Amino acid sequence: MNIDIVIYPEGKGENKTYSISSMQIPNVVTQGDTIEEAKDRLREALELYFESAPWERERLIEIEKGVIN
Repeated sequence: MNIDIVIYPEGKGENKTYSISSMQIPNVVTQGDTIEEAKDRLREALELYFESAPWERERLIEIEKGVIN
């Protein structure tokens, strides 16, 4: 499944982090010290989210296929 993400750099220098979220599931947000770390954490957070809300995964699959109920 492909999702659109938004990455926001925060801070400067040693304190720089990256906040990341999904456009399709905006209530799942996480951070990382690098962009790759932020992506990995978002992937993990989304997996946990889908475990607790499996209907959201199905909804996204239906939207991706062009079937909107």
